[in-house]
Amino acid sequence: MPVLKFTIQTFLFACWGWTLISLVLLSSFTFFLFNICLASFMFWFLVTLGAWILFIVPFLKFIYLPYRKRQWQEWTAMNNAKISMAFFHPYCNDGGGGERVLWTAIDAITKNYKDIRIVVYTGDCDYTPERILQRVRERFDMNLNAHSISFIYLKTRWLVEAKYYKMFTLLGQSVGSILLGLEALLRFVPDIYFDSMGYAFTYPLFRYIGSSKVLCYVHYPTISTDMLERVTERRITYNNRGFISNNIYLSKLKLYYYKLFAYIYGLCGKCSELTYVNSSWTKQHINQIWSTSNRTHLVYPPCDVQSFLAMPLYDDNKRQFFTIVSVGQFRPEKDHELQIRSFHDLLQRIPERRSQLRLLLIGSCRHEDDRQRVESLRTLVDNLNLNDVVEFKLNIKFDELKTDLNQAMIGLHTMWNEHFGIGIVEMMAAGTIVLAHNSGGPKMDIVDNQTGFLAHDLDSYATKMRQIIELSNDERLRLDHRRPFSLRPADIEFRQEYGSVVVRIGRTRVLAQTSCKIVKPKETRPNEGRLRILLKNIHLLSFSFDAGRQSQWTTTLSRHLLQNIQDSRCVDMESLCIVAYEHVWEIVITLNVLDYDGNMLDCANIAALCALSHFRCPAVTIKGFDVYLHSTSERNPVPIRILHLPIMITFALFENGEHMLVDACDAEEKVMEGLFSVGLNQHKELSCLAMLGEISLSRDQIQNCITLAHGLVLDLTKLIRNALNENEKLHAKQMILKEQDKPKILNK
Repeated sequence: MPVLKFTIQTFLFACWGWTLISLVLLSSFTFFLFNICLASFMFWFLVTLGAWILFIVPFLKFIYLPYRKRQWQEWTAMNNAKISMAFFHPYCNDGGGGERVLWTAIDAITKNYKDIRIVVYTGDCDYTPERILQRVRERFDMNLNAHSISFIYLKTRWLVEAKYYKMFTLLGQSVGSILLGLEALLRFVPDIYFDSMGYAFTYPLFRYIGSSKVLCYVHYPTISTDMLERVTERRITYNNRGFISNNIYLSKLKLYYYKLFAYIYGLCGKCSELTYVNSSWTKQHINQIWSTSNRTHLVYPPCDVQSFLAMPLYDDNKRQFFTIVSVGQFRPEKDHELQIRSFHDLLQRIPERRSQLRLLLIGSCRHEDDRQRVESLRTLVDNLNLNDVVEFKLNIKFDELKTDLNQAMIGLHTMWNEHFGIGIVEMMAAGTIVLAHNSGGPKMDIVDNQTGFLAHDLDSYATKMRQIIELSNDERLRLDHRRPFSLRPADIEFRQEYGSVVVRIGRTRVLAQTSCKIVKPKETRPNEGRLRILLKNIHLLSFSFDAGRQSQWTTTLSRHLLQNIQDSRCVDMESLCIVAYEHVWEIVITLNVLDYDGNMLDCANIAALCALSHFRCPAVTIKGFDVYLHSTSERNPVPIRILHLPIMITFALFENGEHMLVDACDAEEKVMEGLFSVGLNQHKELSCLAMLGEISLSRDQIQNCITLAHGLVLDLTKLIRNALNENEKLHAKQMILKEQDKPKILNK
């Protein structure tokens, strides 16, 4: 029995071994044969594809498209136009900032260039042109001429939707955009192709095959250096999944994929003959990837602030709720989840104010993915027990949006590396205090310490929201959280040469330089010197209430400065007389605006007064009819006699003078309705009253301004005198040290 059992086992083992070897050999042969067939198939597939491309591209380039282009040119001429301009915007019916750029550009072209026919490539096949333009009227308050715009409906828009590419999303969408662009090119061949959504892979099609001029407006680069850094640092985000970021090999593979994609993206971007970008952040990245800095221009997107500015500021004393509002499409990169979680954290910190706080999420949904995203956010709100304090508003009309923004206290924005942020500007114009992400366009172009708050994570967002809520009404009124009648810190820096001083108020800096020369006096004032004030470099100055030319503003402001200083008789003009009727000193003060952030007039006035007080004229000797000038080594120069300091205080006026504030920053000046400047000294003697704008003030308002200005004048007078005294002490100390450093002669 044992022998039989062993024999059977040996036989079965041999059969099993033979079968295994046969399967391995058969599998190897099959795999080898399959690879040979696959390689052959791929080879012949690529050969066939190349052959078709070699046939189709010349056919399209030289036969079909020129024929179609002639047909469309005839159609353009029939519509009383010479040039056709096609905008590639597959999602033109959405209500986001990109669509505002599209329709504003079309509106400007149709109004200014009657010989250009506008065509829009759109994938909104379910909407008629009338419904699309009606949506534009409701969302953006724009009335477009329907007869000057034609729509080309594209059937393959689904090729650029991210939901169909769970892996290699960028590559899939880019290849899809090529096919979508090919459909657009076959449907209509324009003279000028304008991509307003950032589909750079379509540019070679229209430039080299369609022979069209290619222009583009880039809102957000398809790939940026920040995305490469994020993959390198293996950070988890919505487009860098955890299983990739947690694996070093997958992260390296994705990094190589991104670098190759960025290289191809740059080649396609170079096909654009003129590139516009919407922010400094976007321009920086486009220049790095496309290397087209010589033809890339920064054009900020249109922001409809006038309709928001027309609304009166909401009275905080009448406010029942502290509303925190967010405006933005419900896309993953907008990070609405961070808004909800940071709001929940805020309620945990101040539970006693829960009944007063509300979070309002306003946005549009483009497609089913966005609607599903909203549902997931609603689920999050329910899980955090926030149903009673969080509200969603989808696809609302423009009038309702204005009302909601006007009544809100805080404007919330959480997108990392937002390219610009039209919604942020609209929220600021409506009077909300903006809290944005500390990155991208908001950080570089819109929000700073004077125009809002910045945060970067859940904790900092909750902290900043609490800080804003706990501000007083007066602090909340101003962008930099000062009280209405408080000044920014002023700094006076005297230079080495006499009469040279830099004065800084906030971030506004003015350099004053003083010179003198001997001239003949005026016939009407033979024993008085002369004074001139020159104001330069005010090209950054602009007031919304009066779009005057820069030369007009230079003349007007220089006249007010001269009136305040000369007509107030603060300078003893007779002390500038050398020989009556013959020789007097002419003092020239040149004021150069170095940096501008509002209230240039007050800053320039202080600079002029400091320069005059600091300046020294050369000593002179009169012998007969001759006047001899002495150098500083021969005789000490002579100071100008200053009798008092007339200081200007400028009030920014709002809502027909009902609201006013002093020392307005640049952002506040852009929305004010007028200026009222008061010049007076510490003794409350008036030297100048100047009004800019079309606002009239009552006698009581003027008297109130004078009273408020006098208190500020006393503080500034003290500041100027202290600065002059400190400079005098420093100069005396330097003279002593200079005398000590002279070589001494020792007696032998």
